[in-house]
Amino acid sequence: MHRNLIEQIESKLTAEGLMPLQAQADRNVAILKERLEQVLPWAMEEAGFDFWIIAGRENCMDPVLKTLYPWDMLDVRRNGMLAFHRNKATGSVRKMVIGRSSPEMESIYERVQKPEEDIWQTLARIVQECNPDHIAINRSRVDGFCDGLSASMYQQMQETLGKYGARLVDGEELSLRWLQRVTPLEKQTMGVLVEITSDIIRYSFSRNVITPGKTTTTDVEWFMRDVINRLGFSYWFGPDVNLQRQGSDNSMMVNEVILPGDLLHCDIGLKGTYLQLHTDLQWMAYVRGEDGSSAPQEFFDLFAKAKRLQDIVREQMEHSRTGNDAFFSSMEVAKEEGIQAMIYTHPIGTFGHGAGPSIGRFDLQGFVPVTGEREILDQTMYALELNVADKVQAWDGQLVYMYLEEDICKDQRVDFLSGRQEELILI
Repeated sequence: MHRNLIEQIESKLTAEGLMPLQAQADRNVAILKERLEQVLPWAMEEAGFDFWIIAGRENCMDPVLKTLYPWDMLDVRRNGMLAFHRNKATGSVRKMVIGRSSPEMESIYERVQKPEEDIWQTLARIVQECNPDHIAINRSRVDGFCDGLSASMYQQMQETLGKYGARLVDGEELSLRWLQRVTPLEKQTMGVLVEITSDIIRYSFSRNVITPGKTTTTDVEWFMRDVINRLGFSYWFGPDVNLQRQGSDNSMMVNEVILPGDLLHCDIGLKGTYLQLHTDLQWMAYVRGEDGSSAPQEFFDLFAKAKRLQDIVREQMEHSRTGNDAFFSSMEVAKEEGIQAMIYTHPIGTFGHGAGPSIGRFDLQGFVPVTGEREILDQTMYALELNVADKVQAWDGQLVYMYLEEDICKDQRVDFLSGRQEELILI
């Protein structure tokens, strides 16, 4: 099955140290160690916590644990905890594991449980020894990935800690900062994943895969899934493939036979086996007419407007304080330039819909409560997701949309992680 594409991507992954699978496992450990060294002390200080408990049960795992466990600990074994104590004088963080661990964890975390103790006895002793002022736990009314402590474990934790139970505080600000910031190695790795996502789209939106009048949008979706699976990767979003067609007011027609003159759109996000990183891209393509004719010029003009909107949002993100600031200033500039815009950009990386500020929402093109008021910080990755629309005279005045999404990183400047779709693809 399209062996040339698979070999091309495998060669790229091998050169970047992400294949074979053992290399990806090694990268997983390297990223975790870098994050614990560079991100965790900063996150605890910024959030004002000197102690953090992340606890879970087998088959009921706190999402944050996925970012703190190495590749050989895919789930909690029975009951497990990680505990972090920040020394306020030195800024150093003591990293402790309570309960079962894995071989890789032995080089990362300090085993503090004594043979005669259960996990709760150990937790009580460690907290008493450290005597923290504020103990962060993962509870949140807003974000699922910050809300991983089960009700029963919370109750047991309170009972175990006695007077220290009063120091338990919802640690949303800490878990958000831990999840939001990326390290140099993560950014480098993410760039490779974005590049291979682009490779899959580019190949899928070609005559290698699509035969007009025969191939359906669903066929293309399954081709993308098969390629991702054969690489040993998985997908967290889609892949979704849909189209716009002259004469239809549906801007996302699904399970349709692809015909000459159709405008195609895809939305695809992949993730590695041992990499806690997610991509999210949307690209557009036009199917040439039966005579080989190109797309109407208005389509190229509309695509250029979509790219301009990307640049507007990037520019405004550099100077805005919050997600809502960036949204409203971007929409104002777009309106001044005559662009009919929608913006719904979200953080990405550790999770597909990740931790940090929302810059608009697809279902809320206005002030976004809570998540929209979060700060735009450096060392954060985003899916720059948006669309523009206009009436196309070549399609009898039909309203046509250009949906684009690219992965970017805010780090003083706002740059694409691995380029972007520069022009409308012609099939």
